[in-house]
Amino acid sequence: MLAAIAASAVDGDAAAAVMMGSQTASMNSSMAFSRSNEREADRVGMQIMTQAGYDPRAMPRFFATMNQQSQLNQVENQFLPSFVRSHPLSNERLSESQSRAQQYPALSLSQQQRHQALFDLLYWRVQVTGKHASEVTLTTAAKNSLGAKLALMHWYGEQQRFTDANKVLAEINALSSTQRQSLEPLLSITHSQLLSEQGKMQQTVDVLESQQRLYPERRDLRLYLAEALTNSNQPIKAQALLKPLTEQQPSDRYAWQSLQLANEKLAKTTTSPQLANIATINALRYRSYDQLWNGRYESALTSLTQAKQLTENLQTTEQANSARPLLANINAELKAIKTAKDFKP
Repeated sequence: MLAAIAASAVDGDAAAAVMMGSQTASMNSSMAFSRSNEREADRVGMQIMTQAGYDPRAMPRFFATMNQQSQLNQVENQFLPSFVRSHPLSNERLSESQSRAQQYPALSLSQQQRHQALFDLLYWRVQVTGKHASEVTLTTAAKNSLGAKLALMHWYGEQQRFTDANKVLAEINALSSTQRQSLEPLLSITHSQLLSEQGKMQQTVDVLESQQRLYPERRDLRLYLAEALTNSNQPIKAQALLKPLTEQQPSDRYAWQSLQLANEKLAKTTTSPQLANIATINALRYRSYDQLWNGRYESALTSLTQAKQLTENLQTTEQANSARPLLANINAELKAIKTAKDFKP
């Protein structure tokens, strides 16, 4: 910029040229920095993939696919040199990722088979839950794919075709224990959903509880089991499963929603008026957390204000002792939400 000012004293065109040159240099420097970051992200990403048990060679395969699809590498754009792009060309990243992947030990045959089996399960689960697969597609694929067979069972359950769903379940149960175990816990989740569709709530709970004991760290199993417990009129047990999730991840909206539903169920089903009052207040509190993490600050404040009013009403009753600490918590929560609402980064 100083050079442009100096040049302007001699020649206006020269000043413009200097300024354009400095801007181009600045842009190129920024792009180079961005490309450097991109390469670093690829390197770290491959490292994290490998540590998580994924095949690092999947990254160059992905880049190869992206390379074929990328508009940057179409014939009409081949004249564009890589240094004017904000990211390196896909073929450059492909070459670099191939070199990096070779530095990692190859997956064993058993590891490759496990990965393929997991992909098969997840692929067909996404297809059926996303409404992308028809009965014909699933039936055909199920002849050679356990993932598709499990998805077909799920599809029949959604269609209320329980006889067909149970036939598929019987076929799965006839598999070897090793094959069935490879489908868990998705097999139990799908089975529980089938039972739930038929209104067999206690059986739903039993199926999920057996798996949750084996995989206590699984968030999905906790959520499914909590839902089943709530639907089977066991909301207190459901809350015990859900609260650790919100403690571990306060922004877990699904857990807050599930806690709200559990307390609403408790308020409706308990024979204790005192417990019903507390459950109603907590349902409003948990709803406010869901609204807070959804960015709906005014709604969150409204829910908490309603909870506060109900709690204040309890102070004139025999529940005054339990109302005082609850009111203190609500006031602290109101303050926190107001702070979040007024925060300006």
